[in-house]
Amino acid sequence: MGSFAIIGAGISGLACGNALAAAGHQVSLFDKGRGPGGRMSTRRVDTPFGQASFDHGAQFFTERDADFQRTISALETQGAVGLWQGEFVRFDSKGKQHALGDEPRYVGTPGMNGVVRGLAAGLNTTWGMRVSGLSGRKGAWQVHGESGENLGLFDQVVCAVPAEQVSDLLAPHTPAIAVKAKAVRSLPCWAGLFAFEKPLKIDWDMARFDAHPVLDVTSAGLNQPGRTGPASYVVHGHADWSIAHLEEGADQIAALLLKELAKIAGPLPTPLVLSAHRWRYARVETSHGPGYLYDKDQGIGACGDWLAGPRVESAWVSGHHLGQALLG
Repeated sequence: MGSFAIIGAGISGLACGNALAAAGHQVSLFDKGRGPGGRMSTRRVDTPFGQASFDHGAQFFTERDADFQRTISALETQGAVGLWQGEFVRFDSKGKQHALGDEPRYVGTPGMNGVVRGLAAGLNTTWGMRVSGLSGRKGAWQVHGESGENLGLFDQVVCAVPAEQVSDLLAPHTPAIAVKAKAVRSLPCWAGLFAFEKPLKIDWDMARFDAHPVLDVTSAGLNQPGRTGPASYVVHGHADWSIAHLEEGADQIAALLLKELAKIAGPLPTPLVLSAHRWRYARVETSHGPGYLYDKDQGIGACGDWLAGPRVESAWVSGHHLGQALLG
């Protein structure tokens, strides 16, 4: 059996790791985050009315691929995933409200990072470990931590981090993958996090905005499975707006997004939570389309949504298919 190092323990890296581990290979994952989450994070804030939770990255996901459907079904059985039975709408360029399709939408439970925790169960994952580089060759790759520590010797390496980081890590070893990663542009997103003692007077749980100058997606957490506490809302700024305000302070951004929420929800009470989070690499503008990349001569692969599309499912499919290719 072979040994694999996977840099990045998000959806894509974990999907690849599970495919390899299921075949009996030794798999070690390294992730810079303090724990499961990344863009599948859930932030929790204590308030006088209980703990408010915010899925401030991905707010839901869908399932279309048959293998992904089986994985989600298993996670749902384990209690890591729940079906979100809410009202989903979109606002067109004239501000008119339309119902979205009835495609099932899921969330992690009790927070979105439940999906990552479920996928990571049973895998050898080291959190809080930033990988700074590689040395060696196929069959004898050494992985180095940010503080210079040697994290082990591996036959092959998978890079499952944003394209911008792939380019830096792999340029000395597999220029072909690094060049493709460098050509990818990721779009940022400012997320506003708000909680109130009582629910706002809106008739939907999630809304998309087709041509809003500020807003992209807004969601309410009250009716999501596994959520308790006061009414919480996440407001995602449009990519262009987020770019224009990228370096502004979080407090200023939170105030601006709160004003936009008031325009669609009516007068707001004083929020229990008023915060903002900047995702510098929120979503790829374009993807290269092959799903994954693999340099067989070097024994280095890359997977992630930047190779498959800006959906949670796309990231999983990318990692899963790379894992299958490595097994082949």
